[in-house]
Amino acid sequence: MSDPACSFCGHPVPLEWSLCPHCARPSLYPNVRVAEQESERDALAFRYRLAVQDAESRGCGEAVRAFEAAAGTTVAVLSRSLAEVERLANSDRQLYATYYQLLEAEVKLPDDDAWDPLRRLADEVLFPGYKEKIRFAALSLDGAGLPGYGDFALVLKEEMIEHRASVLAGNSALLLRKWDYNVPTGSRAAWKERARLCVAKLAARLKPSMTEADFAALLLRSGARREDDEIVEVHIWGPLSSWTFERVVLSRPAGPRRLIRARVKALRAKLAEAGIDLEERGGAWMP
Repeated sequence: MSDPACSFCGHPVPLEWSLCPHCARPSLYPNVRVAEQESERDALAFRYRLAVQDAESRGCGEAVRAFEAAAGTTVAVLSRSLAEVERLANSDRQLYATYYQLLEAEVKLPDDDAWDPLRRLADEVLFPGYKEKIRFAALSLDGAGLPGYGDFALVLKEEMIEHRASVLAGNSALLLRKWDYNVPTGSRAAWKERARLCVAKLAARLKPSMTEADFAALLLRSGARREDDEIVEVHIWGPLSSWTFERVVLSRPAGPRRLIRARVKALRAKLAEAGIDLEERGGAWMP
């Protein structure tokens, strides 16, 4: 794979670089540059056309068009614990750290489970030389997240991530293992083409009677285990702070009710100071 040329000086820029090493002008973010290669876009366009044709042949032409329109409005969500959201909301100088940054800072030990080696192998293939810069999220149509990663879904502002985000057809750790660590072309896309990737992946499951609520459940579904989750994974290059949040969605809080009630009330007030809404979907116990 040859390195694409700098748009200013014309010299090659390694895919993992975000600055041109020759003129130091900003380039596209590495994950976006990979997704926007001609071979990737052509392969995705081919998969998309086949998916639309198949849907139309099954009488789902209207459904696939509605699904694509809905997928074009999706947001990126990070699901995190109350403690992590409290930390981020406490100050706009707090940043969301990646797994590798936490390890490097020696504030976290490697996860002692099957996910750690899978994650490391997948990240080396997908993000060679810059894996520590990537934050992971999921596409969501309604702002819901994956409770297995935390009760609070941080909905990210599109204007803060669209230039540095790419998407992959599913959970990268599991997909890369399935693909024997060879990524098929057309399996990822830049943010602006996320709707096409969603159609290429999910059009075969569409039915004529589907509603937008059905589309939301098709795009993001929480399974009994993390490996059973259904997602379109979002890869975001670079840091995130509370200024990156559009809103926070609380799904199903767990823990001692009185303590959680008090902490969530304080969190709501702190978020409000920054103009961020806390939306509750977990029941009437909230303050």
